[in-house]
Amino acid sequence: MKEEFKARLSAMPDAKKLAIAIYGESVAAYRYGVLADKAETEGHRDLFRSMQKEEQGHRAALERLADELFPDDEFVLTTADKDLVIVGTRLPEVTDDESFRSLMRFLHDTEKRTGEFYGVLRELMPSDKLGAFLQQMALECVRHGDALLAIEPR
Repeated sequence: MKEEFKARLSAMPDAKKLAIAIYGESVAAYRYGVLADKAETEGHRDLFRSMQKEEQGHRAALERLADELFPDDEFVLTTADKDLVIVGTRLPEVTDDESFRSLMRFLHDTEKRTGEFYGVLRELMPSDKLGAFLQQMALECVRHGDALLAIEPR
């Protein structure tokens, strides 16, 4: 997957790479917000709300970086662009314990893909400030993914 990311991302402007990252963080925040709203336990609500706030913070930080580094650039993202950071539909329905576990695997896969995306961005955009932020983002995606797989339905 890393080589596929590198090939696709190498050909696009840096501002568009950040636009894709911003989109990914927006979708992640949305998903965790929906999960918090629908959660059956207070523990799940708190966890998903915390993850939502973290993703919103990532989005805001990326938007600030994009405004600072690329103030005049805007992009319309294609489905192929969005697929670089998102796996599957916006949010599948949870109806039982197995569908909950399936959703956690689905979200894990998106976090893993996004982490790989950030890792490649780090290689392609290695400036000190941005590079350090992208490395941190890649590590946080791994942490989120691991945490998602550990969540029990109830």
